Amino acid sequence: MKKRRSFFSLFSLLMLCLLTCKSAPPPEEMPFSVLHFDRIEAESIDRVVLYYRLRADNPRPLPLTLKIGGWQALVDGLEQDRNGAGLSIDAIPVAEALIEVPAGGFAEKNLRLDLDLGTPGDSPAASGNDGDCRTELLLDLSYQYGRARPFAGEAAILTAFPRIREPEFTITAIAIMQAELINTRFRVSLRIDNPNIFPVALSSFGYELYGAGRFWADGREEDVLYIPARGSAETRLFLMMNFINMKRSLLDEVIALRQVRYRFTGEAEVGTGVSWLPSFHMGFDYTGNSAVYK
Repeated sequence: MKKRRSFFSLFSLLMLCLLTCKSAPPPEEMPFSVLHFDRIEAESIDRVVLYYRLRADNPRPLPLTLKIGGWQALVDGLEQDRNGAGLSIDAIPVAEALIEVPAGGFAEKNLRLDLDLGTPGDSPAASGNDGDCRTELLLDLSYQYGRARPFAGEAAILTAFPRIREPEFTITAIAIMQAELINTRFRVSLRIDNPNIFPVALSSFGYELYGAGRFWADGREEDVLYIPARGSAETRLFLMMNFINMKRSLLDEVIALRQVRYRFTGEAEVGTGVSWLPSFHMGFDYTGNSAVYK
């Protein structure tokens, strides 16, 4: 009799365990979102547009509403000013966009991130040591099923692309080839430095040369000049300076082979070989001191 009671007690305990286990609902799968990088476009070396694709997966048998509650864009770890950066989804500001995800399915939306990387000609505040610009996009997401309480999620992606910078011009020497009372022929040695991690081609540039605060000469070069990655190239400019409307003291300074304070200004067309910005137009304005040789 005791054995039968023990058997029934054990049987009851097993049935209770089975009923208890059966009544516990399985954990619900959570929706998730992933960012994919598509492409990059550029209006200039400082106005860059990054295109992404956001995919949201809904594993539950109920339709889902996804909203981007907030976002942050970091360039080499520095947060971008919202006045210089904007994010939109299918051309709609993210604050106004809702993504409807079908039951047991997924939805994809295109995102556009506009970045202003700095003032043209300035060295970028956010530039990696290897010459790349690392951009991180972080999204704060909100998921909601019907009228149920929403819950939070996130998505993030890191993208690297080469930072395009302007080449720099330096006059290394000014040589007098022929000095006359009115006209003087000069040879100007010009060094062009390329700070980029890729070679550039200077297809043409126009210039004006000032000495001691006065206009000396101008010209235009059309020959293509190639500058290696993070290297430099040198070229020579041949020009004629007319002293007829200038003070005699300036001519005396030039003939005496003294140091000349120069200003070299103009504009250039630069080829990059980069698919999303194959060339760009730049202005330049440099000053310095140069010895005058004969």
